[in-house]
Amino acid sequence: MHTRKAPAQPICKPDPATYAGLSVLVLEDTPHLVGVVCGILKSFGVGKIHAARDAADALFILANQKISVAVIDELKPPHDGLSLVRTIRTAAAQLPNELPIIYLTEVPHQRVIIAARDAGVTEVLSKPFSASQLMTRISSAVKNPRALVRSERFVGPDRRRRTKEPTQRKRQADMIPAS
Repeated sequence: MHTRKAPAQPICKPDPATYAGLSVLVLEDTPHLVGVVCGILKSFGVGKIHAARDAADALFILANQKISVAVIDELKPPHDGLSLVRTIRTAAAQLPNELPIIYLTEVPHQRVIIAARDAGVTEVLSKPFSASQLMTRISSAVKNPRALVRSERFVGPDRRRRTKEPTQRKRQADMIPAS
């Protein structure tokens, strides 16, 4: 009988130098999941963790604390998670518009991910998730920040992910033959 191995996932290990200086906002309406996310953050050595129960709490924290990253759940109406993301991205100067936002969703369908991207989230993480998956998203958002793009219909991080400087490409047909 042939057994199949699960694909290896990168293991994100605690790095006090990376996480100790972070201040993370966790907005989750399920008390159990708040405890899980805060426990993960503590185990990785995150310096400050601010838990919010609803969008109003989150906005108060964002206006009064220096936050490095926000982990925001879908939430239930009337003020759902994506509405809050849009508020953060388009608000006046008292809110950190360029804040990296990790969006937690129970519904990892393409339409939900596109809606989250269009609202201005930095990363999407579907439930259930592992500690490594959460910390990998946070590390990516902090170590590789993306510029905020502002247009009439979109405010959010640049959707393009550049890993290297652009290189000059030449097609065979464009090359001038040596004489």
